[in-house]
Amino acid sequence: MGEAGRILVIGDDMRIFLSIVRSFGRAGRSVEAFPYGPAPALNSRYVSRVHDAPRFDLDKAAWNAALLKLLKSDTFDIVIPCSDPAIIFLDSVRHLLPDQRIAIPPGHTIATFYDKEETHHFCEALGIAMAHSGGLGIADTAASLEAAYGLPLVLKPRRTFFADKAEAREIVEIADDPAELAEILLRIKDRSRYLVESFFVGDGVGLSVLALNGEIVQAFQHRRLREGRGGASSYRISEMPDPGLLAACTSVMRETRHTGVCMFEFRHNQKTEDWILIEINARFWGSMALPLALGVDFPNQLYDLVVHGIRPSPTTYVPGVKSRNLLLDGYNLVKQVRHLNPAKFPSWVIAIGDYALQPFRWFAGTEKSDTFVADDLRPAIGEFGLLFRKLKSLIGTGRPATLYSSASIDENHPRVHGPGP
Repeated sequence: MGEAGRILVIGDDMRIFLSIVRSFGRAGRSVEAFPYGPAPALNSRYVSRVHDAPRFDLDKAAWNAALLKLLKSDTFDIVIPCSDPAIIFLDSVRHLLPDQRIAIPPGHTIATFYDKEETHHFCEALGIAMAHSGGLGIADTAASLEAAYGLPLVLKPRRTFFADKAEAREIVEIADDPAELAEILLRIKDRSRYLVESFFVGDGVGLSVLALNGEIVQAFQHRRLREGRGGASSYRISEMPDPGLLAACTSVMRETRHTGVCMFEFRHNQKTEDWILIEINARFWGSMALPLALGVDFPNQLYDLVVHGIRPSPTTYVPGVKSRNLLLDGYNLVKQVRHLNPAKFPSWVIAIGDYALQPFRWFAGTEKSDTFVADDLRPAIGEFGLLFRKLKSLIGTGRPATLYSSASIDENHPRVHGPGP
């Protein structure tokens, strides 16, 4: 058991936040939460205190002010923000908090990690393969973009969050045909904030690392078995790090001299062995429940490294182990229906059957659940309660059942929103 150091985790989602607090709590450390709003993850037995905070979606300025007030008046062993809105805000006020140990990159690397256009230029200069990409221009049309990038193509914001906007996140769009592309272009209000990328055929692969002054001291790789279009993985499998992908991560870490965690997102084509780097997130990530379940404890490794200066010994893990997020994976399966054709339908039916059998795999130990764990059931039960109430409300009003908000704080997991406080 670790010492009961005070840790502040900023967030409340069912993936990043919940994984972090469970990790620290199981190690005997005291975890306090500064949430964005009411959420099931706050019911975790490992959250010792929930600080009062205005709802971010109702008053972002008040939420920022309350967080700054807390960090000026109290000192924590380490402060860990779980998503980009908090990271961008903390970067802007770090000069006001000299006594806080905040788990964000130094200011001179923020643009490299959090602006996708800067990431693209930085990595290309290192010789790392990236998608054919460019800014979205005012004069660009569906026809001109198709000619330049082909179809399908990807339109993505340079940042997942812009500090001057009320929305919590921007959305990645994938256009399959000219009509869909034209429709997406009409929805984009500020083209200067968007990039266009050629679509790369391959699996999503995440390579997560912990680094000390640019040297990688722990690495973990997973491959996405299912994901939302332009969104988060809901079902994935552990793999040993690919040497080529790890070399790319090593180059970035060495060049930035980064200390902390980092998630590199790749697209990898298993047939051709070609790959590209998609983006870098210098924070904890949404699929972290899988490495934690396999003994790769990134949160406590980071704590020991940053707080106590203890260099962690690399943890080995078992490849071929699967994990999934029950609700998000069901949502992604349902959303696949609109893209099904007769050739894909049989595999989709098999996937539905596989989804239904997952509780049996939990007991057999062949699959892990992101949210349902024996020692901390209340968050998962609370999430299902919110889902049930949302469904009941939507059925009662006759509105379409849009269960997941595109304006979710956690860009890795569209959160089921419950009632107000």
